[in-house]
Amino acid sequence: MSKARTTVLARLRLHDATLSVEELSAETGQHPNTVREHLEALVETSYATRTAAPKVGRGRPAWQYQASASPAGPVGYAALAAALAKHIALHSHHPAAEGEAAGRAWAQALKPAGNSPDNLPEFSAATAPEGGGAAAKTISKAAAKTARSGVSNALVEAGFGVQKNRDATELVLTTCPIVEAARDNPEVVCAVHLGLVKGLLTGSGLAESEVELLPFSGLGRCTLHLPLGAAAGTQATGKETTAHAAGTP
Repeated sequence: MSKARTTVLARLRLHDATLSVEELSAETGQHPNTVREHLEALVETSYATRTAAPKVGRGRPAWQYQASASPAGPVGYAALAAALAKHIALHSHHPAAEGEAAGRAWAQALKPAGNSPDNLPEFSAATAPEGGGAAAKTISKAAAKTARSGVSNALVEAGFGVQKNRDATELVLTTCPIVEAARDNPEVVCAVHLGLVKGLLTGSGLAESEVELLPFSGLGRCTLHLPLGAAAGTQATGKETTAHAAGTP
C-alpha cells in the first residue's frame, strides 16, 4: 500500500463518522480525484466501507466512507489471535519472549510482501576511515524519520488506529484489531506487537532496544515510543543523502 493511500486510511480511522471525498481531500492535502481512487481501492480490499449520502437535488448521491473495524476477515483473525495468545500464555515458560519472537517473524513476513513500501530504509555503509578500520555505518535524520513513519504506516495497514507526533517518535494507538485478546493476555499480545515494531526497524540503523510500548496507557489507547537515536555502532548524521526511501511524511 502506498504512503498516500495509507494516509487516507489513517485519517478514516481517526473518525467515528463517515467522511466525504472532499473532507478527506482537505484533511490529507490530496486532490479529490486521487482521494477517490484511494478510497475505492480501500473498499475493494475491505479496509473501508462506503454508503450513499442523503440525496440533495438532482443526480446521484455522493458516497460517504468509513474505515472497516479491521482488515478483511476481522472475526476469524481476532479469534485465531486470541486462541494463540491463550495457548502461549498457558503453556510457554517464556510467554513474553515467544510473543516478541512471533512479532519479529510477522515483521519479516510483511517486508517481502511489499506491505510497507518506501518505509524502512537500510542504513548505509560509509567508506572506511583513514588509516584503516571497519567501515562506519550512518543514518541521516531524514532516514530515521522515514523509518519511524514506516512503522506507523505498517501499523495502520495491520488494522491499528495511529496518531503520531511530528517526528514520529511517539505513536498513540487509538484502536487495536485484537484488543480483546490483548486485554485477556496482554503479556503475550503486547509482546507480539513490540516484536513487530522492533522487527520492522531491523536494518534501519535505529536502536531497537529503545522501542517502548506502554499498554493501555490511557482510556482505550496504548502508546509507542520509537527511538530518536541510532543503534550502537551506527553514526547519526544531519545529512539528507543517506535516506534510501522515497520522501518523508
